[in-house]
Amino acid sequence: MVQHADADPRRSRLLPADPRRRVGIVVATGVLSVVALAAVVAFGGLEPADTRTGSLPPGTELDTLRYRVTPLCAEIGRGESGPEVRIRVDVENTGSEPLEVSHIGQTSRFVLEPGGTELAGPPPSLRLVRHPNGPVTRLQPHMPEAAVLSLPVEDSGQLEGPTDLVMTVHRSERISASGDGAPLWVRGALVAGSVTLPLDGG
Repeated sequence: MVQHADADPRRSRLLPADPRRRVGIVVATGVLSVVALAAVVAFGGLEPADTRTGSLPPGTELDTLRYRVTPLCAEIGRGESGPEVRIRVDVENTGSEPLEVSHIGQTSRFVLEPGGTELAGPPPSLRLVRHPNGPVTRLQPHMPEAAVLSLPVEDSGQLEGPTDLVMTVHRSERISASGDGAPLWVRGALVAGSVTLPLDGG
């Protein structure tokens, strides 16, 4: 008697011969994959870990698609109206139109750590290192600038204890205006990144 070898011996070892059992294994594998993906999304999705945890180091460039900003260092200072947090940044308007400085405040979050207190008071002002005597309201296209963002702090008690400032920057999202209006840039849902800055004076 002549015995015929299985045309694909690997299949006979990996999957059962019964077609119904093979289908059951494939379906079960698919269900487990969906459950695993749902768990990944629930615990932060597929974004890089640094984007979620705020552990990117000072000097990391963040691209919002409207401007690029590189947070370098932060300190506690005193402005004309009281205490403030000052953030030294390199910034460039990468668009073709002037960028309102207010857009940087709208697309950024500033959180003191430890404690998780968000500085959500008045919008930050911006002064150029090359022209420190007065704040600017617009950045011209494609002109890299060394600058200082100043965030007024309404409650000085918030500055007692924190040692770090986490700056989280969101991507800019372009919304088309109706009629002949200019397009509007707003804070998008996607995060460009978070940078943790030691807070001098904290």
